[in-house]
Amino acid sequence: MRKERILVTGGAGFLGHHLCKELDSAGFGVRVFDLKPNNEFETVIGDLRENGSPRLIKALEGVSTVVHLAGYIEAGESVQQPRKYLENNILGSFNLLEAMRETKIRKIIFSSSAAVYGEPTKVPIPESAPTHPVNNYGSTKVAVESFMSSYVYNYGFTATALRYFNLYGPGENHVPETHLIPRFIYMMKNNMELTVWGDGFHKREYVFVKDVAKAHVLALSLKEAFVAINLSSGRVNSVNEVIKLISGILKVKPKIKHFPSRHGDPKILQADIKKAKKLLNWEAETMLKDGLKETIKYFEGKSVILD
Repeated sequence: MRKERILVTGGAGFLGHHLCKELDSAGFGVRVFDLKPNNEFETVIGDLRENGSPRLIKALEGVSTVVHLAGYIEAGESVQQPRKYLENNILGSFNLLEAMRETKIRKIIFSSSAAVYGEPTKVPIPESAPTHPVNNYGSTKVAVESFMSSYVYNYGFTATALRYFNLYGPGENHVPETHLIPRFIYMMKNNMELTVWGDGFHKREYVFVKDVAKAHVLALSLKEAFVAINLSSGRVNSVNEVIKLISGILKVKPKIKHFPSRHGDPKILQADIKKAKKLLNWEAETMLKDGLKETIKYFEGKSVILD
């Protein structure tokens, strides 16, 4: 019996590696479309920014669903280089949707973000909350969600937007690394001073990458024409608590330097996760301390580029 095949754009990246393994374990065929290879799975090397790419058309052959992870993710960089994010995240996604329309593939699952909400007016944040992003990265996610909605209405697509809240785990190693958990792990392991904006009591949710990968597999069964779903742990932790957990696992005393709070940095960001429970029968299983232990083990002997 022929396996149902899934195309994962960005399948050689952080989440992509975990998702491809999860799809394979669930019995799906996996193909990757990325700028670099995933050495464990069939990969078509290509760039979504190339309009009408024959490589993308080739990658879509025999595929039932696209899981679209490819995109730049640095919020700060997006403010400094908005055109880079426009061309890659928005135009690249548009080219993908058009290639899917041409090849008659009508199901897409999109890697969205809590950044679509901006500064929340209500916590926990429901999916129905206004989308008023405060950086260009978040704006690109809103734009792609809007395009998907119109492709659902006009061309019969089925689309799911999964909005993550602070994804972390083994394999996260961006260049440069701006995300809190891998930065703090590396800096504490190397006796470096941690930068903390404000008093350290800002609270966030952190969701483990393997839990998020499982949610994507579950989303393949959704029948809704278009739906957005928050993916998060359901548990908030302050920056100070994260530092305490990491330093406790590493058995080091952290050096901390506090700076004034940053403009537009909410005191608490927490997701309403009822929809994920209802539609996906999904809850994050990994407690933060356990996820940090696995992440710290991954970083043993590895370097991180901070700037």
